[in-house]
Amino acid sequence: MSIVDLWKGYQEGVAHGVLSETARTPDELLYVSLVALAAQDRDAALTHLRSALAAAPERQVLRECAHYLERATGDADTTDVYISPDAFSAFARGGGNVGLYQRTHAALRARYAALRPTSLLDVGTGEGLALLPALPDTIGRVDVLEPSAPRLDVVRSELARRGVHHRAINTTIEDFVAAGEADPDNTWDLVQETFAMLAVPAPERVPALRWLRPLTKRVILVEFDVPRVGHALHPDWFDYVVTRYEVGLAEYPGDHNLVRQGFLVPVFLGTLRPTEDRVHFEQPVEDWLHDLRAAGFEAAREPEFLAEYWWGDAFLIEAR
Repeated sequence: MSIVDLWKGYQEGVAHGVLSETARTPDELLYVSLVALAAQDRDAALTHLRSALAAAPERQVLRECAHYLERATGDADTTDVYISPDAFSAFARGGGNVGLYQRTHAALRARYAALRPTSLLDVGTGEGLALLPALPDTIGRVDVLEPSAPRLDVVRSELARRGVHHRAINTTIEDFVAAGEADPDNTWDLVQETFAMLAVPAPERVPALRWLRPLTKRVILVEFDVPRVGHALHPDWFDYVVTRYEVGLAEYPGDHNLVRQGFLVPVFLGTLRPTEDRVHFEQPVEDWLHDLRAAGFEAAREPEFLAEYWWGDAFLIEAR
């Protein structure tokens, strides 16, 4: 039975136990494992993964997922990988991220030089990996928005060390918008985000951008160009994610290391989770442009290609 056939069975409500009877290849067994996880049957999911791994022991995705499920507790596929900084920090500072961030820094510096903002809001700043190396002395006020307190502390300390006037706001963009305080400091020459808005659920993305529309002259999004997701278990999306993650895992060699187990595997499982509480909500560049237009912005220039990356090409999108 093919992945397409398994998908059809899943859509028709066929139980994962029945689907597993026709799964033969490692990818088919992995797919049935994901269906079992969607049904919150981790024991069955692990059984199917072990069968897949026995057939293809060289497959990193299978090996790492099986190890993760063997050790995980609670709702394993919805682990918040961004609250504790260690795994993501190691991920972001290694592999293809080194070149990706170098090109991002260069692109941001060029836009700062062209736009000359004096005030900036960085949404989802993390540990400032994109912001801090690119930040010029000419930006006199910097506000940073980040839901992870440990990661925000890193940025706060560095901005203080540099003597930059700043606010460090420990919240999500959704909650920041919902609070909606009438604060005269809530205006900026430039609002930017780097690989952060992809974590905002699609229904909340346009309202957040619309709220920002009267508060800024420009907005910059740095995001990946990935296929549109119709359903987390659609065969095309399944093939895309599995193929890409085999490449991504290889950039952090060593079985069951911090990056693989602490970041890549839980994100992989969350990306293929067929519910709205998954970790990421990514989309093509054209959809980012559509969201900006729906929020009242217009493109300021053509999207700028930044880098090839294992997950997808990265682009800088600028609107006004």
